[in-house]
Amino acid sequence: MPCKKKISSVQDDDALFGKTNLDKTQRAFCLEPEKAFRLLAPAGSGKTYSILWRCLVAARQAAAKGEASRFLIFTFTRVARDELRDRVKSNPTFREINGCVDVNTLNGWGFRLLKSKIHSPRLLTSSSERSFLVSNDLQPIWKEHPALKTVLTDSKLKTRVQKGLMDKIDFLKGLGFRHDQHADLKSFKKHLQWLESAGLESHVGAFFSWLQDIEIIDKNIVTDSLIKQAHERFMSFWIDAVSHLYKIAKISLEDQKYWALIEMESSLEEKKFTTGISRYHHIVVDEFQDVNALDLNFLNVISKINKSDLCVVGDDDQAIYEWRGASPDFILDPGYFIGKKYETHILETNYRCPKNIVKYSQRLIKHNHRRVDKNVCAVLTNDAKINVVHERSVHDSVDYVLKFVQKSLKDKSIRNIALISRKRSQIIPYQIVFAGADIPFFAAEDLSVMLSKAFDELKYLLALQAQSATPPPFGPDPVESILKLCDKVKKYPLKKDDRAKVKEYLITKRPKSIENALEAFHSYTGPLKGDNSGGNMTSVLYNAIYEFIFAKTVSSAIYVLSDQFDGFQHDYGKSQEDIFYTDPPFYYLSAYAERYGNDYVAFYEDVEKAISTLVRIEPDGDTADDSWKRKLHLMTALRAKGKEFDVVIILDCNEGIWPSKLADTEAQLEAERRVFYVAFTRAKKQIILMVNEQMFQEAAFSSPYIQEMGLKT
Repeated sequence: MPCKKKISSVQDDDALFGKTNLDKTQRAFCLEPEKAFRLLAPAGSGKTYSILWRCLVAARQAAAKGEASRFLIFTFTRVARDELRDRVKSNPTFREINGCVDVNTLNGWGFRLLKSKIHSPRLLTSSSERSFLVSNDLQPIWKEHPALKTVLTDSKLKTRVQKGLMDKIDFLKGLGFRHDQHADLKSFKKHLQWLESAGLESHVGAFFSWLQDIEIIDKNIVTDSLIKQAHERFMSFWIDAVSHLYKIAKISLEDQKYWALIEMESSLEEKKFTTGISRYHHIVVDEFQDVNALDLNFLNVISKINKSDLCVVGDDDQAIYEWRGASPDFILDPGYFIGKKYETHILETNYRCPKNIVKYSQRLIKHNHRRVDKNVCAVLTNDAKINVVHERSVHDSVDYVLKFVQKSLKDKSIRNIALISRKRSQIIPYQIVFAGADIPFFAAEDLSVMLSKAFDELKYLLALQAQSATPPPFGPDPVESILKLCDKVKKYPLKKDDRAKVKEYLITKRPKSIENALEAFHSYTGPLKGDNSGGNMTSVLYNAIYEFIFAKTVSSAIYVLSDQFDGFQHDYGKSQEDIFYTDPPFYYLSAYAERYGNDYVAFYEDVEKAISTLVRIEPDGDTADDSWKRKLHLMTALRAKGKEFDVVIILDCNEGIWPSKLADTEAQLEAERRVFYVAFTRAKKQIILMVNEQMFQEAAFSSPYIQEMGLKT
């Protein structure tokens, strides 16, 4: 649509900018004559303001030449989209371009296109819908593929694969795989090589490991055979599944972009370009460091169909979404991945953070080598209060934070407080203690693990442990309880035949309690998870269950479950937002639970109260808007991006947490440092770095990031 208002026809810089307070680097960005260029905008550098001024200046320059000018701005989230739209409509400075600027997300843009191409598309987002899709709509497809049929009809693998299969199907789309381009082995290999060039080889490795884990492809084979098996046994199914779901108009969030991309490519092949008042002359992509391969390809085709270049905006130092297939390489070398020569502008003034926050954060991030160096200076002359607090244990850290928060909530000069963790599991103890102290807080998806089926199982197993010496009818069934525990020690539950044999054996012993049943199980030498010669597998299961049943405290019982029960962990250990999801998730809860001793009742009551609090503030609930107004927020560093708080408390600033002990390559270590950088730069008045001197019953050390920043410990 054409602009609703007449754009001022001006040519000189003063007339272009008026009395705006844009700094030198911002003005240079606004005046850049090329349309293919990169803006690197560090945290707090006035990025959004600069983008809108860029549009306003370009519109005024075009008007001076009597030309039309329309702008398309892509944001990474709907929240950012709504903020930009509101600024254009409500800010008097930018009303001049209201009607010339279209702000959207890639998903929103793609879905709008798809609705005009397919009849009544059904968007599937919930896990239950996606799991149902696999077992029903996709059943005719996987039945035609022997490897998938075997897995999805196997009792020990079926549930787990059903739950995650749609995620894998979508993730391959996010990595740029195409059902219409990678049907042959040669093109499949070529795309794998491209992913490696984009720094995404870890995702390829994780994909192959998953296929081996669910027994689709063989283990311990050479690379060429591994790739060939993956293509023959899974990609052939993937191609058919992707096509089938589109035919029945059932699409996912990734499909909003995937199929819109394919539709637009068809238009390009027919040389159908966007023209006239529908054409966009300028396309700006915000948070470009967060795009994945699918996003990149989609943006490329949008630019081509509009005969316009992409202006990419973001910060390589805040590239923290590699878990979803994003790569810092896309913003570090856009020319290579887009196919154009790109000019670069860097915003070098931080308007948001106190002077010392800028100083220390820049010291930290300069330890990364895979980045563009920046000379960032702070406008603010005040310093934030920075404290490195050492406590003996997680238990003591929780107590310290509780007292600090209680005091800070009474301070009217503090508008908001954030507790920021590396992983969502670190938040659980704080949620429990705040709920127990009747302190209102906001916490959304980061703590959804407490609402999971697995967390229900945690409570159930703890109840078994507490009643292990109690005979029926007041205690649990001894035989069924032992079978339940056997299912959780190893990655997969007992096979049907093994379960029947163990059950038959235990029933003949007529145990009166779980403890009696466990004692009887110790002598079992029958079939059990393959080879049980000499009762070796029995001993493995027995030892793990014994340590759990005879744990003397709530804390030690949770610790054993997290440390030795592999089948218990995989249910809830994986987070969609954590590439290091295999780190045992309930160690933190076990450390916190030290305060309960062997009082299972008190622990259970506090957990239930915390869960009820979480349910009450789920973001899709009626109270979601009000909960955002609460002063206290609990979140992971990944969720902290784009936010700011008067006071920030970074939890567990210990080696092995920041960075994760599972980060071993240089790329992974740099990714971890970027996550901490984002967390550290959220603070406006005060930041507290909590350090535990002991974690998980062992001595712990401070995070190396504290030393890298030059902070005193």
